[in-house]
Amino acid sequence: MFYRMCRDALQLQHPPPASVEVRSAYKKYSSSAIVLRGVSLTVRRNTIYGLLGPSGCGKTTLLNCIVGQTKLDNGIINLESNGIDDIGYMPQDLCLDPLLSIEEIFIYFGTIFGLSRNEIITRYKYFNNLFDLPPRNMLINNLSGGQQRRVSLAIALLHNPTLLILDEPTVGLDPILSEKIWLHLSDLSSEGKTIIITTHYIEEARRAHTVGMMRSGVILSEDAPENLMKCYGCSSLEDVFLKLCMIDTSKVIHKTSLPIDDEIQKKLLPLDSNKKFETRRFRAQMLKNRFLLWRNKQMTYLMLCLPVIITVFFNMAIGSDPKNINIGIINEEIDFRNCVNFTYKHNNNCFLDDKMYGSCQLIYQLNKRTYKIKNYNDIEDAKRSIKKNKIWALLRFNFNYTESLKNRVSTGRDSTDDVIDHSFLEFWVDDSDRYMSILIERDVTLSLSDALKNLVGSCNDSLDKVISYPIKIHDAIYGSNSGSFTQFVAPGTVCICMFFLPIIFTTFVMLDEQNDGILDRVLTSGMTYLEIALAHSVVQFTYICIQAIEILIIMYIFYGNPFIGSVTIGFSLLIVIGITGMIYGFVLALANDSHFAAGFAGIGSNFLLMCACGFIWPTQGARHFVKYTNKFVPITLAIEALRGITMRGWSFDHKAVYMGFISMFIWALIFYIISYALYKSKKGTWRKV
Repeated sequence: MFYRMCRDALQLQHPPPASVEVRSAYKKYSSSAIVLRGVSLTVRRNTIYGLLGPSGCGKTTLLNCIVGQTKLDNGIINLESNGIDDIGYMPQDLCLDPLLSIEEIFIYFGTIFGLSRNEIITRYKYFNNLFDLPPRNMLINNLSGGQQRRVSLAIALLHNPTLLILDEPTVGLDPILSEKIWLHLSDLSSEGKTIIITTHYIEEARRAHTVGMMRSGVILSEDAPENLMKCYGCSSLEDVFLKLCMIDTSKVIHKTSLPIDDEIQKKLLPLDSNKKFETRRFRAQMLKNRFLLWRNKQMTYLMLCLPVIITVFFNMAIGSDPKNINIGIINEEIDFRNCVNFTYKHNNNCFLDDKMYGSCQLIYQLNKRTYKIKNYNDIEDAKRSIKKNKIWALLRFNFNYTESLKNRVSTGRDSTDDVIDHSFLEFWVDDSDRYMSILIERDVTLSLSDALKNLVGSCNDSLDKVISYPIKIHDAIYGSNSGSFTQFVAPGTVCICMFFLPIIFTTFVMLDEQNDGILDRVLTSGMTYLEIALAHSVVQFTYICIQAIEILIIMYIFYGNPFIGSVTIGFSLLIVIGITGMIYGFVLALANDSHFAAGFAGIGSNFLLMCACGFIWPTQGARHFVKYTNKFVPITLAIEALRGITMRGWSFDHKAVYMGFISMFIWALIFYIISYALYKSKKGTWRKV
């Protein structure tokens, strides 16, 4: 009853027009986390409104709703002016980029609000004298907590707004500086400014024209401090707040549900009309990016050097045929040490007429291919060496290997079984590494072919034709007959680099903007996410072009991998791949709230791409449905296109090439749609506290 009498007495006054009105504001983040429970308050023009209450009572959420960063679930917020340039907002946290200096922060926000360089300098000097700011070249990250809050307050006042919303501006400041701030706020209100200020210091709020006391998401009472103390018979605002908390307000405080549907009022974001692209804001973001690139040299060097490091190490460590592989030999027809005497002799003689050993010729050919030969006398001992990984393969020559080979050639199909059996070269291999075993099998086969040619020597032509393989290998249509695995993997390596590097940079830069409320404050200052994204895209596009040039030079000029097609088409494809990766980086930044989660998502998705896109192994070798669906994986068709450009010389009119471009454009569009949907779903909920 006493509370209602005071409230009715207050309604008899004739206050000035309202600058901010909040009516029946409800906001919840979950069924158990209802933050605002029908809040209604009125902030009169040219006054200071002090919003009091303990931590967690909903003050910051209410301010976020007023400035348009959080959307009410129900209720109405009316502002006297909907222009975002008319509002100066100082959030509870610092929300300033820690890598910028004080001067750069002033230039950045001043450019956002359309101030000239001279105006920014003038305003900085004014606030420097007023708030005793640190030297302008000091980084935000190197300031004390109190110094940071002074800079934050100065930024909120920089563009001379008509409505000031200050969340805990005097926390951590010494009493003298707090007094100076309150005196300045009083002067601003007398000059026509409207100010909303939250504070933990209840008695400090006696300087405000109106005080609203908030608890558990409701406004317990609002009026001039003197009226409240008089109404409740208290000598301090702290006693008033304590008495209000003791009054039975359970019907309001314990309300846990929103109004029924027919009671729900129109929902609005009072400042949600600012969607136009503004050159000045875009220029401000470009200035900030320039400052950060200059300040964060480690990131700049990393983005420029990482493509070089990856490409160099790829060519040094991956793709080339292995050298100096150990294989074992059991030579029963001649002492292994005596093979050296027969290696270089009799190359022009016919082995049918002369004493020549086929085993020695094969050993010679294997040595030419850099294999390291280890001699064994016992077959079981040699097999144990394979099991212990001392050698990769074992060759065994029978005691009459060459003689049996002569008899087999001479007698043809009349050869006895013993002759045929003894003319075979026995071969064992460690097949646990399939690529190594295929390589050894290939080299043994080729070495045997060359050895047989040497054995034939000056024998008649018909014998040469009989003993040679029944296949004639012509020059390759594309590539070379001696091409290496490097040439197959190189296009995939290039595409993976061009796709993944922009993901890293974009994700981490955008999360830096989002974390610690930096993005919130920038958006509240009028910047749009489109302007931020476009400014970042300009920087990222520059990186992409430089990275593409670096990779092409190292991969195809320095290391000489084949590139017989159009460099322009190949370069253009890499740029499109990089842009697609950049857009995917926006998706990861919007879908995750931390660098840790985004990093895991980026690395995980990149690993899946590497397995499915034909980078490591031909897509035709995939199993089951993957063989038919991997063409729908990002960069799969782009890798095939680059492989066609570099190794086959295909131009844009070839289906494989233009499908590579089309697939990347489609994926870029898909990632853009996903990022836009994520942005719309997160807008207004960047901060949940």
